[in-house]
Amino acid sequence: MAFLMGATRNHQLDGWRAIAVVGVMWLHWAIPKWRGGIPFEIGLYFFLTLTGFLITRILLRTREQGEASGQPWMLRSFRDFQWRRALRILIPCYAAMLFGLLVRAPDLTAHPWVYFLHVSNFHIAWLPEWPFGTSHYWTLAIQQQFYLLWPLVIFLTPRRLLGASLFMLAALAPLSRVILQHRFPEIHHPGAITLCALDYLAGGSLLALAMHRGMKTDDRRLKGASWICLVAYAVLYTLDWNGRPVPGLRHLQQTFLTVSMAGLIAATLHGFRGWLGRFLTHPWVLHVSKLSYSLYLFHCLVPMGLGFVVPMLWDIDGTLGTATRLLCFFLTSWGVSWLSWKYIEQPLDHIRRRPNSEKEA
Repeated sequence: MAFLMGATRNHQLDGWRAIAVVGVMWLHWAIPKWRGGIPFEIGLYFFLTLTGFLITRILLRTREQGEASGQPWMLRSFRDFQWRRALRILIPCYAAMLFGLLVRAPDLTAHPWVYFLHVSNFHIAWLPEWPFGTSHYWTLAIQQQFYLLWPLVIFLTPRRLLGASLFMLAALAPLSRVILQHRFPEIHHPGAITLCALDYLAGGSLLALAMHRGMKTDDRRLKGASWICLVAYAVLYTLDWNGRPVPGLRHLQQTFLTVSMAGLIAATLHGFRGWLGRFLTHPWVLHVSKLSYSLYLFHCLVPMGLGFVVPMLWDIDGTLGTATRLLCFFLTSWGVSWLSWKYIEQPLDHIRRRPNSEKEA
């Protein structure tokens, strides 16, 4: 089940998308004692690492084909890439923002242009508390900034310097976290600053570059490094969770996680067998994956809408009340996301996937 760089789609990766988005939904919906000490937020970081991998893979192929053509290609390729991203990402995102205005998401209503211009991550970084209903939009803003700037990095960097450049960009992330913590205490959520997320994006990009240059999906060096980094992340996270962070190393915690996620992506592309492989490609899991982008867009806004329609949901106390609310959140989010996929994402996808267009995993 080895993966080829020219393959159109890997359904086991789709399975991880589903798991990641369900984890994020649980993070935002479940009460603290139901979440325990499990870092469900790693679903956010998985999406960023996977984005770095998939987008860089597309851009590397585009550059290779453009240079081989012997014709001017860069401006046209940049324009086409942005057009496909707008159809795939921007329009559904704006639809969700309009829904957020409809249900009166407070920070979105107070600062609409911050969200519509995709700089909400910088705005959120300075807020004392995460904004209700739109706390997850910082990752969407970072992704839009990435889509705009990354083609320039991949297209303009000399080939011999590309690996070193991506490594330096990844190294900027822990360095930025150190500087922001010690020099800018007024920034309450430094992780929302774009530079602090570069290890995810550039880490995924380094994986794409390594595979583009011939690294196998079952490379033993990557496999060993990913397990070591996973253990390092688990230890640092546990210490941090218990109020005993390790000075200095705590800023590498997310970088360790990035390496382990790169290893997971590579292992998934190689293919899992047995029960895990069957689970990742189960029809129900793939259905959730199909709706994963819309679920991510709407899942924090849906509870606000339910608050207007069925306010009695919040009057049910105890475990039964909490479970009932979670079930309503999920079913309503699924319904809204299905409508978004059916009437927004799918029609736009037909436009985007014109003949000879770049196909994505």
